[in-house]
Amino acid sequence: MKNRKGTYIALIDYDSWGDRITTGFPMHFENDDTYVLETDENGCWTTSGAPINNLCSLDDESLFEHLKQSIPFLSQNNTGTNFRLIHLNLNYGQSFNAIYRPSFTDKYLKDFFIPFQEGKPARDFYEDLPITVPNEYSNLLRQIEIILDDLDSIFKVVSPHKNQDSVYGHAIRNVIMLACTELDSRMQHILRNNAVKPMWRHFQMKDYYKLKDTLRLDEYSLSFYRYGDLEVYSPFSEWEKNSELSWYNAYNNVKHNREDKFPDANLKNAINAIMALCIITIAQYGYRNDFWDERIGKIIRVEKEPLWDLEDYYLARPDKRDYIHYSFPDDTKPKSEKEKLAKKLLSLVKNPHSKKENIIEKLDELREMIENESSNEADEIVGIIKDQMTK
Repeated sequence: MKNRKGTYIALIDYDSWGDRITTGFPMHFENDDTYVLETDENGCWTTSGAPINNLCSLDDESLFEHLKQSIPFLSQNNTGTNFRLIHLNLNYGQSFNAIYRPSFTDKYLKDFFIPFQEGKPARDFYEDLPITVPNEYSNLLRQIEIILDDLDSIFKVVSPHKNQDSVYGHAIRNVIMLACTELDSRMQHILRNNAVKPMWRHFQMKDYYKLKDTLRLDEYSLSFYRYGDLEVYSPFSEWEKNSELSWYNAYNNVKHNREDKFPDANLKNAINAIMALCIITIAQYGYRNDFWDERIGKIIRVEKEPLWDLEDYYLARPDKRDYIHYSFPDDTKPKSEKEKLAKKLLSLVKNPHSKKENIIEKLDELREMIENESSNEADEIVGIIKDQMTK
């Protein structure tokens, strides 16, 4: 016996005029009631219809037989019919905080079929949740507009062609700095809104890496409408755990060591930084909205985006939206003796009552542990402690 709770998508495959058609509708199981959700005038899903009682514990076949009696469409299409229920990760009305997923709307049902691509709903039928923070979103797009205007000014001097990737200069450096600073801000915003704390004192790339798979950043590719001689850009495709993104590493180089690393302030790194900022914005809000179309959509083309499983979809609710924290892995706990000691050192430094001789003793222990091997985390914490001790 089943004991269903939550929101599902009921998928029905059937034969029609020689074609195999898939259609679907959402259902919500709560206590002993089952609701077939319907859309209101704004495309949000509601439980306005009367519930169908005592279906939560039925197996799929028995549930389908009961539904056919109350839904005329199902009783009229029995040829080669296959019925299946897909359990959504979130209930209707819920969405992850500051994390994009497509929204299941009645657009799927108007033509009475769901087109599938690689076994998943096709991107052509994606719709996005309404923007609930228009001022914040508009300001973010304005910042991207400013950066794109700066890039356009550069292209009035340097021809926008992939052969110009290595061209570098002060104006290009400024574009990299601004785009990556904004990117840092957006990534931290997403992590903080999901109650994620930095592994060390400040957020860094190891923290940001948590977003890669959750937002599927490496599956996005963007290009320019205006500049056909430039490439299609996938700035996160090279990102592996414990590795650096080349263009982000260039940002750190030209920020901290411009004199020696000035060639890193080149056009390729600037464009990748801009495209990364656009991708992180899409991965937070989507891009199927008037704000994006008016500001950025005329310049940036989305060449590729993730194909989402139906389980990942959001279902908008008219009366409220419940924001859920995404369960990121907790990497704040030390995993090695070096990290444990480094954490202990940091807590000692932050404590105004700690004795200086205790800090020096622990610092010497850490130095011995990392003397013969590389440890970026320990090296960084030693630097932090030195800075604190000189203040």
